Amino acid sequence: MKKLSVSALAFAAALVASAAAHADTTPGWYVGAGVGGTFGQDPIVHTNAGGGKFSARDEDVNLDVLANAGYAYSNGWRVEGEYFHNQINVNNIDGRAAAGGHVSNNALFANVLYDFAPHGRWTPYVGAGIGPDFVNVKSVGAAGVGYLRGDTLVMGYQGIAGVSTQLDDNWAVTADYRYISSFDPKVDSTAGGQGRMENASHNVIVGVRYSFGAPAAAPVAEPVAPMHHAMAPMMAPRHPAHTAVAGSGQNFMVFFDWNKSVITPEAKRIIASAADEFKRAVFASIQVTGHTDTSGKATYNQKLSERRAAAVEAELAKLGVSTENIKEMGVGENGLMVPTADGVREAQNRRAEIVLSK
Repeated sequence: MKKLSVSALAFAAALVASAAAHADTTPGWYVGAGVGGTFGQDPIVHTNAGGGKFSARDEDVNLDVLANAGYAYSNGWRVEGEYFHNQINVNNIDGRAAAGGHVSNNALFANVLYDFAPHGRWTPYVGAGIGPDFVNVKSVGAAGVGYLRGDTLVMGYQGIAGVSTQLDDNWAVTADYRYISSFDPKVDSTAGGQGRMENASHNVIVGVRYSFGAPAAAPVAEPVAPMHHAMAPMMAPRHPAHTAVAGSGQNFMVFFDWNKSVITPEAKRIIASAADEFKRAVFASIQVTGHTDTSGKATYNQKLSERRAAAVEAELAKLGVSTENIKEMGVGENGLMVPTADGVREAQNRRAEIVLSK
């Protein structure tokens, strides 16, 4: 069992190391699965014999398995339901002979997680979960101590910290640490009455996640003529994916990460400049136009462009610009700054244009 867990860890590490990943979690519905190792936390066993409190030891590494399904929001939050199974062996109780037994957990967790958004290969995340834990205690004890046996239902909980990397738009590899525990399960004791034991473990899990919400490759379409009211191209360095470039006078432009509508720190500075200019020169209105590149279906990109425009409008409103003075719209793949074929990720096309008018 220990060799199996180590092999799974090595396999996932090789996948992660080889991925040419863009790291950002794909928003939308997803499913996932994972395997790993359980490192039991040496429990205290309580029975009605010989003083009633005994220190147990778990020296094995056992296999974890889990499966989950959830929804990832574009702001980094995820919610999911998860099935988790592990087993904790007991090999020694206060040095007594004939000690043994194990505890199996089958938990149904409701998890809330947050994906941080670094501009690189890795996406760290943290989370927590709570839910019912169906516990089976099988012959945990020793001669002179009594054995605990039976099934019970208790409340379980977990804390999660991990990292993921996207292999492509749909598939991601994950690796995380989980501290999983429950209220002490109470079951029948051969020493009479009921006994209980602590039930907690450290767990290292590797897994895969498949996202259904990724923008699929768009079908070949006739080139769309640029919008007549789009501003003249403002050339920015093409390599950074989230560069923000200020326009002169009445025109400003901000850029977004792939498949994101989150305002980056650079973009915040540009939007602040636009708000200051709007107030200083007493402009009458602001037109915000959201754009995307061509790496997705046109219908998906239209909605993404609208979210980008709305995000810029919300940032302007936070800076004191009345929403009555802001007109926002998304135009999807129309008005490309850099003309590309369908399905191409182009940083300069993932933008929002801000035009101040008298």
